[in-house]
Amino acid sequence: MNVRNLKSKQRGTFSIEFAIVGVFFSVLLAFSGDVIIKLSVKGKLDRLSYSLVNVVKERTQLYGAEYELDAKEVNDVNQLAVNSLKRTFGAFDESKYGLLVEELSFKSVGEPNPVIALSRGSVSCHVGESIDKLEHLTVVSNRGREMPLYRVTLCYETDNWIGDILGTEFTHVMSDSVVIGR
Repeated sequence: MNVRNLKSKQRGTFSIEFAIVGVFFSVLLAFSGDVIIKLSVKGKLDRLSYSLVNVVKERTQLYGAEYELDAKEVNDVNQLAVNSLKRTFGAFDESKYGLLVEELSFKSVGEPNPVIALSRGSVSCHVGESIDKLEHLTVVSNRGREMPLYRVTLCYETDNWIGDILGTEFTHVMSDSVVIGR
């Protein structure tokens, strides 16, 4: 009789344990899927920002332009970025995209010009430190001219799978690349 009472008291414990484990695995799958999506977007943005910063660096060779970055050149870089992202993303949404192009050039060695920073897109890209804080990365050429610095930052807002479950926002994916100019 004692065994029978114990057996009847345990009915339903499997269902309860299965429900707890099922919820845990569901959250784990959502978290893993969210991380995979964000890493994929981050990789695409990394490759594109590196390519675009090199286009900006070489624009004097490509376009015969002056050293100072202007709005037309940033519009061209923006169009390159949008076209590339449309080809590489399955469902690219331009309203979730942002671009920031920065230039730090110099009047003479140790004398920086005002920073040029031009943004495009719907999403605002916020970098940790402005490009003028990276002045220590510049070099002086053999002609005695301090070389400019360029940075291209790309941002994209991704889906918020795990954030919806946890009640927070994890959507902003950003990549930036810095290069020393010619």
